Amino acid sequence: MQLEFLGTSSGSPSTFRNVSATAVRFEKSKEWVLVDCGEGTQHQILKSTLTLYQLSLICISHVHGDHCYGLPGLLASMAMSGRREPVYLVAPKKVIEFLHATFSLTDLTLPFDLKTSAIEDLNSTSLSLGFCRLEVIKLKHRVPSFGFKVTETKIPKKLKINLLKKDGIETGPHYNQLQKGIDAEYQGQKLESKKYAFSSWLPRKVLVCGDNERPSLLKEVIGDVDALVHEATFTHKDLKKVGHHTGHSDAKRIAQFANKTNLPLLILTHFSVRYHGPGLLDNLQKEALAHFCGELILANDGLVVDIPKKLLSECLE
Repeated sequence: MQLEFLGTSSGSPSTFRNVSATAVRFEKSKEWVLVDCGEGTQHQILKSTLTLYQLSLICISHVHGDHCYGLPGLLASMAMSGRREPVYLVAPKKVIEFLHATFSLTDLTLPFDLKTSAIEDLNSTSLSLGFCRLEVIKLKHRVPSFGFKVTETKIPKKLKINLLKKDGIETGPHYNQLQKGIDAEYQGQKLESKKYAFSSWLPRKVLVCGDNERPSLLKEVIGDVDALVHEATFTHKDLKKVGHHTGHSDAKRIAQFANKTNLPLLILTHFSVRYHGPGLLDNLQKEALAHFCGELILANDGLVVDIPKKLLSECLE
């Protein structure tokens, strides 16, 4: 599982950073997830190894343009890439309306089914899409904003060979079925996959947030995540200068929260343009390190972060 940062700027792009967009990739699936899609995101994708053809789920955290203005162009390019399979979009209702208005005014027809889900109308905060599970978390910003907890689901299974031998079950086609998670028959008896097979590793989970001035809202969902991607638009000192009405977090605030929750990996992004350029993030990094003891990464455009596996073994099952 990987996180790839396509845009790490707040508000507007610069020569150093594009606006918000983060990709989530999976080891056992070519399908991938895009969280936010600021203007120019498709150009950032062209610089990566990602392909629009395999983009299956798009999540938009809120209505501000630096998080959604890239959507119409990206979807138009997806149409020209030959995509025919459905594409899922989870976004605020106004973003969906913005898209449909743009399609109508520019005479754009998509050759694939764009399956839209307005966040405000979701009956459940959790969605299962085959290659991953998505959970939506409400945040605090000047407008309604959301975070997305993504859990991988396509994890290869291993057989409990010792248990199979103990139960007198010899090798055969039923082994292959059990390993695929399918119950099988052997000499007239039903073999349950959940008894004789186990996941190779624990599902990895990442939480990618939109703009959020109140990290404590993540308290109930942060406990089992492997990595948190969160904005740190300002240092604490600079945020006090510009005023707390911005609806953004500072490095100190998010670092303190992450430390209290024993988070293993904190990735900061969405930096104000005042910090773009060589050495300008140093004070923000120092502030975060003063309050967080885990692994800290300050994202740059093009950065790829591998989320390590937590392997399971037969003896633990």
